[in-house]
Amino acid sequence: MSWYLFAFLSPLLWAVSNHIDKYILSKYLKNANTGVLAIFAGLVGFLFSCGVAIFSPGSIWGISIFHAIVIILNGALLIVAYIPYYYALNNEDASSVVPLYQLIPIFTFVLGFILFRETISQTQIFAGILIIIGAVLISIDLDRGGINIKKRVLLLMSLSSLLISIHFLVFKFIAVEETFLRTVFWEYIGAAIVAIFLLLFITSFRNNFVDALKENSIGVIFINLINEVINITAKIFANYASLFVPVVVVNLANGLQPFFVFVIGIILTLTLPFLGKEKITRKFIIQRTVAIVILFVGTYFLVV
Repeated sequence: MSWYLFAFLSPLLWAVSNHIDKYILSKYLKNANTGVLAIFAGLVGFLFSCGVAIFSPGSIWGISIFHAIVIILNGALLIVAYIPYYYALNNEDASSVVPLYQLIPIFTFVLGFILFRETISQTQIFAGILIIIGAVLISIDLDRGGINIKKRVLLLMSLSSLLISIHFLVFKFIAVEETFLRTVFWEYIGAAIVAIFLLLFITSFRNNFVDALKENSIGVIFINLINEVINITAKIFANYASLFVPVVVVNLANGLQPFFVFVIGIILTLTLPFLGKEKITRKFIIQRTVAIVILFVGTYFLVV
């Protein structure tokens, strides 16, 4: 199966996961700390690692100590990277938040230049400027009249994008030296460590997690399990594709994610509003359509 199929399935699955995240936050965690979702992500990742250990035990051993430490820390970094995203999504709809992940290719290019001395062409610089313009445009709040940039959302998603770009670069660095499955296994061990740390040492996270289970145990566990399976699958697809092409190319394929989020949001609003409701006023649709088109154009020029 070609790498680009894995690369383009990832944004579709992530778009579905984005809307499930929003549903969980609005349905089950209205008054809870959004870091609760990070705990669920880490714990489900641990279940995945257990599955790998049970069904393919020979694939997880033999990793060097240095690589094991690095990839465990990288898995921990991924969970930390999710937290700003959850906070941003808690107050905004998915189609306003997710397009800001198009900042990831920008950070990837910059980090690639600093760490690996990769060169950036004038066309790629132009493309990066377009992506930044699109990201800023979609973060503008039109409800208050005039131009009001949602600075908090922009800062939160910029932080999340930076951490995720670091995560993908580190994953490829280790995976090309070790086996893919071995790298994934130890990465999710790191994710589980962060989840356990949040449960044991962050009182507000622990209390909100316990309260969520008490009030909606079946719903919370079942929906989070499905959601994290989708999320992990999307990430594994993206990681696997990155073994065959530069990481930034896979990041750029995720330029389709805002489009999928936008379309799914409109479909849910028109057909199943109890599952998700997006703003579909004329000015917001025009704003987001223009922003997404700019993001697509920027993405195109990055790969030509």
